[in-house]
Amino acid sequence: MSQSWEIRQYTTDEETQACELATRLGLFPAMGRLLVARGIHTYEEAQSFFSPRLEELHDPFAMEDMLIAVERLNRAIEQREHILIYGDYDVDGTTAVALLYRYLRAQCLPEEYLHYYIPDRYDDGYGITLQGIDYARQLGVSLIISVDTGIKAFEEITYAREHGMDFIVCDHHTPDDRLPPATAILNPKRRDNHYPFTELSGCGVAFKLVQGLASRRNLPFETLLPLLELLVLSIAQDRVSILGENRIFISHGLQLINSHPSVAITYLMRLGKIQPGRVDMASIYYELGPRINAAGRMAHGAESVKLLIAEDAATAEAQSQILDEYNRQRQELDQQVTREAIALVESDPQLQKQRLIILYRPEWNKGVMGIVAARLADRFHRPVLILSHSTGDFLAGSGRSAGGFDLYQAIQACSDCLENFGGHIFAAGLTIREDRLPEFMRRIQEYADSVEQTSSQPFTPTLQIDAELKPSEVSRTLLRQVEMLYPFGTDNERPIFMTRSMRDAGGTRAVGKALQHLSLRMTDSYQRIRPLHGFALGLARYAPEITRHNTFALCFELEENNFYPQSFLQLRVKDLCLESELSERLTDR
Repeated sequence: MSQSWEIRQYTTDEETQACELATRLGLFPAMGRLLVARGIHTYEEAQSFFSPRLEELHDPFAMEDMLIAVERLNRAIEQREHILIYGDYDVDGTTAVALLYRYLRAQCLPEEYLHYYIPDRYDDGYGITLQGIDYARQLGVSLIISVDTGIKAFEEITYAREHGMDFIVCDHHTPDDRLPPATAILNPKRRDNHYPFTELSGCGVAFKLVQGLASRRNLPFETLLPLLELLVLSIAQDRVSILGENRIFISHGLQLINSHPSVAITYLMRLGKIQPGRVDMASIYYELGPRINAAGRMAHGAESVKLLIAEDAATAEAQSQILDEYNRQRQELDQQVTREAIALVESDPQLQKQRLIILYRPEWNKGVMGIVAARLADRFHRPVLILSHSTGDFLAGSGRSAGGFDLYQAIQACSDCLENFGGHIFAAGLTIREDRLPEFMRRIQEYADSVEQTSSQPFTPTLQIDAELKPSEVSRTLLRQVEMLYPFGTDNERPIFMTRSMRDAGGTRAVGKALQHLSLRMTDSYQRIRPLHGFALGLARYAPEITRHNTFALCFELEENNFYPQSFLQLRVKDLCLESELSERLTDR
């Protein structure tokens, strides 16, 4: 399916701000536009963006209930109460549990007073459970701290309090109008929120709690620094925004991982064949994060916590090997389920017409549904929900969004059909009784159809272009400036540029085992610039037209090719078309 191309449009005021920023900073005009698009409008904001400082972290006590939470936690420490940390089984949840556990163990309490609980994906399901509360009762726990979960656990928190246990909720998921009866609820998405940054990860909320605790106990801020590696993992893997406070966390966290990683991260790096000092966002996305996630998908998330709180090499090595094996099993299983799911969609014309794809097979493994939903959302360019049998009469589902569709809002609109649900705009999970599934499917499709009719989002995939460049602007100097925006991630993706009126400079050819890819050597239509190199996955079909010297346009990311002895600038092509087709591709925002 051909993509539409949409070039970001800037208002007159934004163009003026972008020009002023670029001039004052000595950057290309396109860089000024990129900064404005990220909410940066002044020279001072740009300096802060390029060089994030830990001193710019927000006061934790600006968050609602923080003082209450810190005072209750401090009292538990002073009185040697047993504390249970209750987290979700994904990367965000397990890193948040490990963060709290590591800090309290190192600075506040003997280990015998600290406990943690990760629900079993298959036996417990998602969120706070009565089984988990009963486990805390058996341990003599008087304070439960939930991380990355708990914002909807009204019944369960009521149950805990009836049995003499206080509850602090650290969550970042969107709450309902009614909040559970916890002692304190830390969530920057609360309706009464005044905290300056709303896009913290669950682990980030847990960090703010220990930041507040450190202040209350007069502990140096430096005692918090070893925790930053956990924040990097959670922010990257949970795909939360990496602007604002998260940019500070992730910038300094990456520096820590690359200079003084914990023994746990060191062994994960070895299994992922990541050289010391070479950890970047890609290696977290594709090597470290999936291994931590795999335990909760295939067995039990507590295995990940055991690794992340490890203090000795023997434990870290053993646990990392366990996670590596789970990840291998997960890869095999998710590839199998993905093939089956794609076949279902491609064999059903009715499914292909739907605005939101819903697939249910009772035998599918719950642990890979989110991965499969993400793969299908990318392939079919629309939101996807994957469901399988859970326990008893219940089904479990995971969804991923596409094209700006608010998946959480869609599920919330049908919440009376559900037993439980949670998530955000791009990803969500749910539990539903099997007999309610037909009604839920009908209603959420009606919702999706109504959104499509009123939305300007096109049904066909659209490639978002940050800025159009003249061929003469494409250079290593621009690449160096783009790299100033690093680290890249949600809300700060690597920029995609467009240029037009390019032509073959000799050497363009189809490559790959099946000759499906395209290696480009190109110049502008007047041959005024030195040849540029590009690589386009799966676009070899354009080779005949390009080598016949037809002009073309392309969308690309800039990168350095270091494969050869002498590195060179390379355009990683996202899409291209002949100049004659360009007007059909471009769409107005």
